[in-house]
Order: sequence, then C-alpha cells, then structure tokens
Amino acid sequence: MVAKTRKKQEHTHPVFSRYNLRIHGGNMLFMLPALIIYIAVVLIPFFQGIPYSLTNWKSIISDKMIFVGLKNYTTLLTNKYFLDTFLNTFKFTAIYLLGANILGLFLAMILWRSSRFNNIVRTVMFMPFTVSLVGAAIVWSYVYTDIISSLFEVMSPLGCSSQVIGGMAVIAIWRDMGYCMLIYIAGLQSIPTEYYEAARVDGASSFQRIKHITLPLLIPAFTSNITLLLAWGLKVFDYPMAVARNMEAAKTTTMYVYDNIFGFSKAGLGQAAAIITTVVLLILTTAVSRMFRKLEVEA
Repeated sequence: MVAKTRKKQEHTHPVFSRYNLRIHGGNMLFMLPALIIYIAVVLIPFFQGIPYSLTNWKSIISDKMIFVGLKNYTTLLTNKYFLDTFLNTFKFTAIYLLGANILGLFLAMILWRSSRFNNIVRTVMFMPFTVSLVGAAIVWSYVYTDIISSLFEVMSPLGCSSQVIGGMAVIAIWRDMGYCMLIYIAGLQSIPTEYYEAARVDGASSFQRIKHITLPLLIPAFTSNITLLLAWGLKVFDYPMAVARNMEAAKTTTMYVYDNIFGFSKAGLGQAAAIITTVVLLILTTAVSRMFRKLEVEA
C-alpha cells in the first residue's frame, strides 16, 4: 500500500506532463511577444555594441574603426567628467526614489479603502503618470520660472547648479508617485483583515499594527516600486535633456552617452559608457530586488 501511494505521488506531477506543458506553454505564449521585443530592442543591441566599445569608432555614419581594446573603459573610469555624471545620476535617483515611494505610500494609506471620493482622488493622483516625461518637464519648467519665481522672488531651481538635480527630481516625483500609490494600494488591499482584527483583540496599537503587519506584508510592493524606480532613475534622460540641456550639474550618464555618440563623434567611447551604465544598472537592480525578496513573508 505504501509503495503504491509513493508511486502514485511520484507520477502525480511529472516535470514534462501534458498538464505542466499546457499551463507553462500557455504562459510562455502570452510572454512571447514582449520577450521578442525585449530581445530585439534591448539584448541584441547591447551585445552588438560590445565590439564597437573596443574600437575608436567615430560616428554612426562611419565604417572606419581601429581596435583599441579596453582603452575606452580605462579612459572613462579615470575621467572626472564621466564620474561626475554618475554622481549626478545617483543624486537624482536617491531623491526621486525616496520621494516617490514615501508620498506614494502615504497616499495609499489614506486612499486604500474603496469609495467614490477615494476613487476620484486616486484617478487624479495617477493622471500625471500618463503625461510624457518631456511634457511634464516643460510644464514644470514654466511653473518654476513663471509662477514660483514670480511669487516668491527666488531663482528657478532649473537655473541653479546646486538645485537643478532636486528640481528635476521633484518633476519625476510628481509624475510617478501616483504609480507607486496604486501598487501600494493593491498591496494593502491584499492583506487579510483578520490579521488586524486579531491584533486589535490582543491590544496592539496602530503603530504596532503598521510595523508588524502592514509593512512586512507590503514587501512585494516595495520590491516592485523600488526596483522599477531605481532602474528609471539610473537611466534618466528626458528631464535633463528637456529643461537643463546645457548645465553640467544636470548631466547624467545617459546624456554623456548621447553626447559622445551623436555630438562629439566619439561613438566608441559613448558605447563603452553605455555598457558601463547598463552593467551598473543591472547589478544594482538585481541586488536590491534579491534583498527585498528575502524579506518577503506569506500572507
């Protein structure tokens, strides 16, 4: 009897059963269009760019190039201007990441219960996310220059080297905090109410309920929001390009890549900068994602 039961268990869910192939095959078919686009737009250009980064390639319209090995990489890693663009990018990402997530979580804690008023406010708060990055930057440039500067008689942060990173981060926070809010609302609504009821019966305060129930069970939402915003922040291009094109204090790594490939006729150097940026982005987003996944708990 035990042998029969064991044999039955071994053949209940074989790896290559028709059931598993049908389920996982169907999932793969749904993912296939996005996967093809990702491979064509991201992976193939990335690997094609590696050989070019090892040459002195001048321009995308030039076929002449000489192999220089790792010279472009050593030049970049000792180039103060390139390292400054990395510092600017990290500053922007830190302000943007913290601001959008804190405000998004705060709004979610207020609006997570469904009601007509809350639904309207959610829609209003999410609407900036549907605006293009360039459009948001141009509108905020007008707000900074013609409204805030005129009312408070202060200089626009987009025109001040010490404030331009913060000024661009405010634009990004305004645009994306609504997205963070919706992810946190989905996380809050997935937490069983029985946990809060049991905690009240045990005499837990509001702070204790948030600390020991809400935040631990929101870790998947934190994983999603922080990983995505970290990636978006590290590859920021539209905001500085639209409102601070000629300011060195606003130059990001993606702008450095763009300028070298299309402006300075140093496409090989720009391609090397793009690969360094991509590798740093992958390492950081992977590390952050794994760190938060280890903290996840099951509801």
